[in-house]
Amino acid sequence: MKYRFIDHKNVHNKHQRGQIVIAFLGMVPIFIVSLFIVADLARYFYLKNQVRITADAAAIAAAGAMDMRQAADNQVFVINRNWADARTFDVLLQLEGMISEDDWMTITVSQPIISGNEVTVVVNGTGEALFGGYIGINDFSASAIAHARLAVGVDQEW
Repeated sequence: MKYRFIDHKNVHNKHQRGQIVIAFLGMVPIFIVSLFIVADLARYFYLKNQVRITADAAAIAAAGAMDMRQAADNQVFVINRNWADARTFDVLLQLEGMISEDDWMTITVSQPIISGNEVTVVVNGTGEALFGGYIGINDFSASAIAHARLAVGVDQEW
């Protein structure tokens, strides 16, 4: 009985090399498309976060604008509309200075809605997609509504 030794390593390696190249070339487009989707999702979530931060900060700032004359004369704690407007837009200007390098997004703040000692602020944001244009999504938007209540015990406007 004669035995013949076949080197299976060399036989498989030639076929495996071809399969690896084909698998790699098939995976490259999937990886690139996934990278594009992740980049646009990151921009969307960054915009959404900035809109939320702006809404919260603007509402808290506006809620701190107590009308001292009303509080002193009538013992009624209400928000001064002019100060609330000014504080709301000051917050927007400060945040715009912090995110000025991000010219791909625009954030707008509505005039605060004041009801006695409560304030509501609506913030909208739009941003440009990096790679979404290839599938027809050129931009995206986010909005946030923040509510705040006047903090009593503040003794002066600062």
